Amino acid sequence: MTSADPSRIAIYVRYSTDIQNPSSVDDQVALCRNLIADQLKVDPDRALVFSDAATSGATTDRPGFLRLLTAVKAGRIDLVVAEGLDRLSRSLKDIAGIHETLVFHGVEILTAHEGRVSELHIGLKGTMNALFLRDLKAKVRRGLRARVTAGYAISSCPYGYKVVRGVVDEKGRNVNGVREIDEAEAAIVRRIFQECADGVPLKTIVAGLNRDGIPSANGGGWRVDALANGIKRPGGILRNEAYLGKTIGNRCYVLRDPSTGKRKVISNPPEAWIRIDAPHLRIIDDETWRKVRKIDRDRSKKEKDPPQPRILTSHNQHALTGWVKCGCCGGPKSIANNGRYLCSNHRYYATCRNARGTREPVLLEKTFAALYFRIRTGADFRPRFVAAFGAELERRKELRRSEADIVARLDRLVEAIERGINAESATQRALALQEELNRLRLDTPTDPLPPLPNEATIRTILARAVQSVEMRRDVKRTRLMFQCLLSEIVLTPIVERYQGETIDLTLREEGWPDFWRMVMAESAQASRDEE
Repeated sequence: MTSADPSRIAIYVRYSTDIQNPSSVDDQVALCRNLIADQLKVDPDRALVFSDAATSGATTDRPGFLRLLTAVKAGRIDLVVAEGLDRLSRSLKDIAGIHETLVFHGVEILTAHEGRVSELHIGLKGTMNALFLRDLKAKVRRGLRARVTAGYAISSCPYGYKVVRGVVDEKGRNVNGVREIDEAEAAIVRRIFQECADGVPLKTIVAGLNRDGIPSANGGGWRVDALANGIKRPGGILRNEAYLGKTIGNRCYVLRDPSTGKRKVISNPPEAWIRIDAPHLRIIDDETWRKVRKIDRDRSKKEKDPPQPRILTSHNQHALTGWVKCGCCGGPKSIANNGRYLCSNHRYYATCRNARGTREPVLLEKTFAALYFRIRTGADFRPRFVAAFGAELERRKELRRSEADIVARLDRLVEAIERGINAESATQRALALQEELNRLRLDTPTDPLPPLPNEATIRTILARAVQSVEMRRDVKRTRLMFQCLLSEIVLTPIVERYQGETIDLTLREEGWPDFWRMVMAESAQASRDEE
């Protein structure tokens, strides 16, 4: 077995749902500590503990697990200990990738169920865990179908209804999924349906609701897509059959994209839906519903399916999304038709009159030009860099002092336990200190601070980075740069003209040291790749 240093051993624990007993984590930690003491003959209390509560093993997007991987990649871990492989992941693909990553970094896996994990365990146990997940999904779907058939709701409560609490069955168990009409909200639902049936445009309906100060379902302003949204998967108040007094289930199911790990909602055809009559929940009459359906169908025929977005390497597909603001209302501007940034309050809430927009390429060109101009003509960078990196050095020293202090306190606790003080309370305190130590070690940067050449060289390197073709083409890298250097871009209509907007761009002076570190890190990585 690899590690004789207990501080380089990581314990990983997880329980799946919020209905499981949280003490399961403590039980797993105790089991793993016993395993370390029995097989490795070292002090198990010095092992690092990483945990995730109420988190599925079908995905690797778990905070505790991601911190564990960060520590592994930083070279701080030699051995990972868990109750079983299914705690690390239940996905066959993920567990194979996890094992490959750990092996690459020289880290072994030890579990109470499988012992020392090898490739054979990964293949057999991973397949068994994947089959377990498949069977579990089938049981959940069957249970949900049974709940709907029995007349209980299984989805979130729509606007116009409220959840009934305190209902129990004949065995005294709490019953979920019981609803009743919220009369105040139901009146708003009837108003929306009646105005739509009378031919009032959706934007006008939304503007009226916002003008009258009526809060939406989430407590904010009303948007058009709250009334009717989507073409391939229609939704919204005006399309919800619940207002006809029906409990509906099996409208969709969820799959996890194997390439990204993200959940994807798949719609079932309407004929596969389960509809159960619930006359006591009816809000809208049949005649009004038919009028609204006809208007909705006529409107949908005029709409075309939106173009499929290009697949890019970042979550946001546009480099400036989040920084562009409306000069009239102060709200955000987002990409709309023909690649223009339009006011979201105007598009969705009808609370702003600014209908003008500016094309994305124009804003990008202005932003890059402003950055280049600042590099060439602005204040010197070196004094700011020296101050920022000096503060970073002091922060690192403080983190290391705190880490040494916690280690000393842990040693004193161990000595106190050996002298016979209350072991239970001392152990709880030691666990809390160990968790704090884990966070400190992960928060302490290990990468060296970048060098600082003369001012002319700094300006040349920054200008080359800003003007590089790769930076302009790579949306993810561009957004990282803007996070460092861009504060906001305000677009305001030009009063004396019928079109066009002024562009007021504000840079983040305090972000230049972070951008310098980003440029230097990329340069160092490129040099290593060439070697």
